[in-house]
Amino acid sequence: HYLLYDMSGLVGGTFGSQDGHFDAYTVLMGYKAKARSLGAEYIHGEVVELVSSEGHIAGARLRSGERLTSKFVINCAGAWAARVALMAGVKLPVEPVKRQVFALDPAVKPDGPLPLTVLPSGLYFRTETGGQILLGKSMDEDPVGFDFSWDDKRFTEILWPELARFVPAFDTLKLLRGWAGLYAVNTLDGNAILGEWPEIKGLYLANGFSGHGLQQAPAVGRYLSELIIGLPPVLDLSIFRPERILENRPLNEGGLV
Repeated sequence: HYLLYDMSGLVGGTFGSQDGHFDAYTVLMGYKAKARSLGAEYIHGEVVELVSSEGHIAGARLRSGERLTSKFVINCAGAWAARVALMAGVKLPVEPVKRQVFALDPAVKPDGPLPLTVLPSGLYFRTETGGQILLGKSMDEDPVGFDFSWDDKRFTEILWPELARFVPAFDTLKLLRGWAGLYAVNTLDGNAILGEWPEIKGLYLANGFSGHGLQQAPAVGRYLSELIIGLPPVLDLSIFRPERILENRPLNEGGLV
């Protein structure tokens, strides 16, 4: 079906005909607007301390000096998760790892949209509006730290040759732009840390998604809200509970991209 692909050397793969992709920023704005309509208030500030008393969370203090009081605090700070958790004395195996994405304009345009295509090496690409191609790859040597710079040599020297082998028509293209972001990588097992921290009542974690957070966010939000208000969870996500961090008991899962 995808005639530009050179399938030689591959013996099989999976195809999800109902799969797709969506715009993360648009989803975020939609959730924020809905939350505001239900009475949520957003406060722009930097947390410098998580306050607890006798094994229970009590709130947070902002750099401005303001104190926010609550019986429940959710750490959903993404790549900053470990920093925030440490404010309460909790050590999480979550590191900010830089990932890069490149936008390309190929000389030969596909006849139609290309699905998100992931090669065995981890190289991935898909079409974007205007016939562009978005391309990326997670690599073991990706640096840890809060660095948002992007490197065009990563594309020209490493990713482009591999892309052109699988899609020979893409040997001629233009690199339009690139950007870098941070994965909140759970170094224990690459999966989410989800639920109440057992040593501090009321402190809930939604951390370490390792690049899968957007896909899992709707279920995660519902699950945490059910835990907090005491409803039976519609989805049992207890396999991701934080106790496994204390027990050093990783989940065994292959095929993480």
